[in-house]
Amino acid sequence: MRSIKRYHFSELPSTNDKAKELSRQYAINEYLAVSADMQTGGRGRNGKVWLGRFGENVYCSLAVRHGATSLKTSSDLASFQVRGALAALQAIRSFLSPLLRPNVMLKYPNDVYAFNRERERKKICGVLVEHEFIGAHCAGSIIGIGINVRQQEFPAEIALKASSLLACGIDVSVEDVTDALLREIEYYLEAPSNALFGEWWRELALEGVSVAVSGSESRWIALRLEEDGSLRVRNADSDEERVLTNGDSLMRLDW
Repeated sequence: MRSIKRYHFSELPSTNDKAKELSRQYAINEYLAVSADMQTGGRGRNGKVWLGRFGENVYCSLAVRHGATSLKTSSDLASFQVRGALAALQAIRSFLSPLLRPNVMLKYPNDVYAFNRERERKKICGVLVEHEFIGAHCAGSIIGIGINVRQQEFPAEIALKASSLLACGIDVSVEDVTDALLREIEYYLEAPSNALFGEWWRELALEGVSVAVSGSESRWIALRLEEDGSLRVRNADSDEERVLTNGDSLMRLDW
């Protein structure tokens, strides 16, 4: 297993930003993790804000610096969001019996959803991957993971969509979830990319699924993942195909 140095803070503007700062003190390919009881400027994908309360959720980021030849392909870059998503998924599932683990699932590309007590799918976890480029060279990568653990009330703008482990019947501590997340991250850092993408696709369970695509009135069918992690879809009424790179641009019609 890869050893990860961990830093914990009471409050930070952003665990991603702090992890990026600290990683510059480390050698190439050495990983570090930064967690906090609270972050005041947490970010989600597409410029959204990640909101949460003090001491009730996991705010954790993993960072690494890359050498000149560390990353060679778009698949290498995409693997970071896959590793983060799978680590979060399996960490949460580790608190459930095998029979109940399917109640926690992935939404493309890297959000984790779970059924609440009313059997509604709610978002309980988000992953934000950021890469630092110097010219064409990727100098570093950060995987930011937020997991709603014990928070029960949410701002009005996300209350219909968001939930927490506790609200979904998973009564665990923030510390235990953080420890489980770091164990899973250590495991997935060692997994080869081809195995990662295969597991990701199986967990997404999207093949042949009808989806709605933002800006289109047509129904689309999910076909496969591309090497860079984007999703290829086909128009159900024609042979037109598109490649989607933003998970928010599609909605599963079977959910």
